[in-house]
Amino acid sequence: MTRLEAILAFAIAGSGAAATVLVAACGSTRPISRIEDKARLDVPIAICRQPLGPNDVSDAGVAPPEAIWRVVMPSFRGFGSTLGPSDTDCAGGVHSAAPGGGVLGSPALATDDTVQFVGDEGLALVWLRAFRSSDGLASGPLAFIRTRASEVDLYALGTYRGSAKHSRLSMTRIGSTRVITVIDDGCESVKVDAECDSNLHIYVVSGARIEETATTPTQRVRYGTLKGVSGRVQFRLSTDPPVFDKLTIKVHEKVQVRDAADEDVRGAEGDRVFNLGPDGRLTAAQDSVWSQLHP
Repeated sequence: MTRLEAILAFAIAGSGAAATVLVAACGSTRPISRIEDKARLDVPIAICRQPLGPNDVSDAGVAPPEAIWRVVMPSFRGFGSTLGPSDTDCAGGVHSAAPGGGVLGSPALATDDTVQFVGDEGLALVWLRAFRSSDGLASGPLAFIRTRASEVDLYALGTYRGSAKHSRLSMTRIGSTRVITVIDDGCESVKVDAECDSNLHIYVVSGARIEETATTPTQRVRYGTLKGVSGRVQFRLSTDPPVFDKLTIKVHEKVQVRDAADEDVRGAEGDRVFNLGPDGRLTAAQDSVWSQLHP
């Protein structure tokens, strides 16, 4: 920006507000403000867009997987290609981190690496399984999008890492807050008498960000011993589907302890409640019932 352009911009605005605009235009990208967060909540504002051809949108109003990958991952070169571990999403996020350090590899990408949950108002949640490990773990961007007649609009981005085969997406609201849940069902296809974990991951959409704010078990199986009970015992946690209220998420838990003869010897149940705070984060009001029985 030249000195003359700066003077003209300030003179036209005629107030201190113009100086703020001028600094924003000439300086680096500033953080998203609370006002912008509220605007994104009321009327989502696209942070990235991908044009569509006249015949790209399906009869159900869904964009082709290629268009979704291109709007989320600008380095996507088509199915059958791979991504590099440092390749970023359209907002600069990296999704290749492996548990405990290191990075995950990228397989040859296929159309079924696009996991999608279609909600109301033409909005959809997608998980792109961009990176993998040999044990079935997948990681990639979690994106909140809308398909229009001529483009795909992307509103918010996060990261989800979980089972490539057993992760299920959903989307709802708590009051005015949009909430995303992902069940990583690690107990779905395990062998009999095997230990396992299934977990519910809870995200909130905050401005242009999708942030994980809570995790709670939905199923869990462990084996061990218990004082006063002979032989090996099984500890099993199960839950009902979560119940969403205006300011809470409630998960009803049940824990059973069974002896070697498959008889119940202990048990407990109760509700685990997550409260939505003014900061948009969910906080558990109590520990899982699991902690009452498992040593």
